[in-house]
Amino acid sequence: MAPRPPLLLRLAGGLETRPVKLALSLLILVSVLPIQGLEDELRPYFLGIFGVELLLRAVLLGQRGRDRSRLDVLLFVFDVVAWLSFLPLERLLDAHAAHALPLLRLSRLFLLLRFTREIAIDLYAIMTRRELLEQFGLVTLAVWGLAFGASVLLSHLAIAHDYDGRGPAPDTTFLDRIWWSFRQLESADNLVANLRVHPIVAVISLGLTMVGVFVTSFIIGIGANVVDQVVRAARRRPVGYAGHALVIGPVHEAEMLVQEFVRLYERHRSLRSIRLSELWLWLVRRGPAPTRHALPRMALLGTEDDPPAYLYAPRMRWVSYRKGDSAQPEALGLVGAAGAKRALILTRPDAGPDADAVTAMAVSSFRMQNRRDHVFVEVQESKNRDLIQAVGGPGTYPLDMQRFLGFFLCQHLITPGVESLYTDLMTADGSEFYTHVFLGDDEARAVAALGEGPGGELSFSRMARAAYQANVILAGVFLGDEVPERREGELVQVEGLVQWLNPLLDPPEGSPAWALGARAGRVPARRLRGLIGVSATYAPLRRYGRELLMGRGVAPDPAATVGAAEASRAWAEAWAATLSRRRSHLERVLIVGYSAALPSLLRALAQFVPGIEVTLVLGERGDERMPLADRLASLGVTLAPDGAPPGPDGAALPLPRGGRATVYTQRGHDLASLAVRCAARGAPASAAVFLSEPEGLDRDARTAMRLIRFARALESRELAHGGRLHVLAEFSSVAKGEHVRSLLDAGRCGFAGPDRLLLSLVSTERIKNYFMVHSAFVPGVTTLYEELLGEGGQDLLRVEPRPHGPAEHAHGAIGLDELRAALEPRGAIPIALELDDGTVLLNPEPGPTLAAARVRAVYALARSQDLAAEGERRPGEGDGGERARGGEEAQRISA
Repeated sequence: MAPRPPLLLRLAGGLETRPVKLALSLLILVSVLPIQGLEDELRPYFLGIFGVELLLRAVLLGQRGRDRSRLDVLLFVFDVVAWLSFLPLERLLDAHAAHALPLLRLSRLFLLLRFTREIAIDLYAIMTRRELLEQFGLVTLAVWGLAFGASVLLSHLAIAHDYDGRGPAPDTTFLDRIWWSFRQLESADNLVANLRVHPIVAVISLGLTMVGVFVTSFIIGIGANVVDQVVRAARRRPVGYAGHALVIGPVHEAEMLVQEFVRLYERHRSLRSIRLSELWLWLVRRGPAPTRHALPRMALLGTEDDPPAYLYAPRMRWVSYRKGDSAQPEALGLVGAAGAKRALILTRPDAGPDADAVTAMAVSSFRMQNRRDHVFVEVQESKNRDLIQAVGGPGTYPLDMQRFLGFFLCQHLITPGVESLYTDLMTADGSEFYTHVFLGDDEARAVAALGEGPGGELSFSRMARAAYQANVILAGVFLGDEVPERREGELVQVEGLVQWLNPLLDPPEGSPAWALGARAGRVPARRLRGLIGVSATYAPLRRYGRELLMGRGVAPDPAATVGAAEASRAWAEAWAATLSRRRSHLERVLIVGYSAALPSLLRALAQFVPGIEVTLVLGERGDERMPLADRLASLGVTLAPDGAPPGPDGAALPLPRGGRATVYTQRGHDLASLAVRCAARGAPASAAVFLSEPEGLDRDARTAMRLIRFARALESRELAHGGRLHVLAEFSSVAKGEHVRSLLDAGRCGFAGPDRLLLSLVSTERIKNYFMVHSAFVPGVTTLYEELLGEGGQDLLRVEPRPHGPAEHAHGAIGLDELRAALEPRGAIPIALELDDGTVLLNPEPGPTLAAARVRAVYALARSQDLAAEGERRPGEGDGGERARGGEEAQRISA
């Protein structure tokens, strides 16, 4: 780590900050106010303040050495003269010399040039360009040439007129006529008031006025051009930020991503100030030191001259834009890459197969300027993840968004109705996953002191109960031998920490968490390094972490419960015992269209649904973006060098675990009609997926049209159904596709009830942007989602109670805290409740209970087999209360 500069240099650097500039400017303006006695009263303060400023300016000037410019020296001279003007010189000088003191005091105004020196330098450079000098010279010559010619004509004709406002006079000079002619050009208001003047005077006045209008328009055009160039020059200056967020790539198409950044900043605005309660606990009760988070500053680096239009929105005032090549050091310097705290590098879709190569170059260039920052990189092809990681080094997180979106879509097919949860969980409007890391030896010792028993362990159940009272659903912990540290101006480092989701269950034997002493329900306190929870913002989890450090984050033992509390707990356990996953009916899937997430979706379906049958219907349009042969190759279908695409006859493709896919292609426009014909050849599909293809003028309009044609085929019985059908449609904007719901009617399509035809509208564009932003904000959340999406770890499951069970009639209400305790024996952590009206209560407030009859479903973090429906468990699986053992790995998917 580089040594800190001397104190004087650090103080001198503060002179360039905006608050200091504003304060000094106000003092300068106050010092020149014409108020009797004001300067004498404030003179000592002015001498002291501006004397300190002069000293710091001298330090800066000396530190620059030979790099200082003549302008720096000139401004320093003005600083000296201005400071001298505050001295009581009127007492030392004679009366004649004292007359010059007002001019000396006005020299203070030149100090204001220092605070606008960048704009002044740009304006000087623009105004002194040859083309602008020629334009101003032409206008000046034309104006004074016309004024001179008109005055010569009037002088030779000896026409009497009121040229100087004193009335017709014989002593009117040639200069008076020139000035009169110039005023006719300068403003139309100076046109002769009436025609009762000499006709030649009236004609000259009218002619000069008309020419003056054109000259004024020409000058306005030149001025507008100058202002535009000044604005563009300002965009070529460095942003001057430090500790900010940086987005590099096609930012003009990243409006949703930037909005998510700003919304997250706004939601956490309470963390920007020191809270008095935390200061009191720190000073009086030896609590953890209070911290303050920085202002929401962002910089965008794109390739277009003009900034994105969305930056003119009111909430975007802290977002700056600069143009440049992401691989050029000069461009990265404009956005303050060396001082950035986090960077997000987006892939360029227009780069085609070279997209990841362009991204790797941008990562390499960024790392040349900033090696400590966290960099989150969007990767186009999964096989390039390790390459990007190697290029970026430590602190680089490749985000395989296509794989993520494929698993995300698969989760919606496997768990119908889960989109209600993700609407809240994966947008900045609801509660989200957050992490809190204990930093430094002091916090590590404070946590270790909380351990109980010979092993020094903490009860996760009691921690979770205390966390819920702080509006946090505790979902996991971080373990590690090393104590994480946070350097000044950097993000929290989570490398070396081990994530343990759902500590109610044993981690697999031989895993890093197992080696660190993690056992079901027991957290080793001396290795506890952080928390993972679901909360509305980071603040509740941070507050609970501070409570834990002070010894108040572990609830008392609930063993001694009697009377009504015991009866309520027994009822809650009986009701929770009825919760199970709905039996899956996913056997055959129809997929229409191609998106970059399709290969990942296909692999996920094959992995998690053994024997799945998939019908793929692709269009041959869009070859200019990605040739059909490349799209088929990404799915595992290889064409001969001169071979034809599968066409309407189809091509079979074997899938893992006994699955099979049939690929059809069509060159025409009506892809939905081909999909209907292909689907009718086999057994009815249990799900239909309509992907949003990137090609086209309006991708959402194309998807909606395909859905409408598919609905018409169901209504006309051209396409048979199997009694149940789940339609999943991918839109860039879900709001644009909502009108399709009314067109897909279960009754008209021949289904027995509305619950037999389910339509899910998913905005993968919003989910993608949210995931990238949240990954950049929350340390360790990338690894968290990797476990939730991968084949090991935990699932987010939707479980339903048995309708009208006997326990429900015995008692009528249940709360999330009671449900949490009741599901602990089954190794599940509830995070949300879905009510009968479709409302999802994610991380509901602790307090009053809900009528059990209103709870339609519960969303919980658990293993799939622990909450499986009766008859769905595979041989060898135990009941829901069995603990996980090492080596057990169930195939699953989650998001």
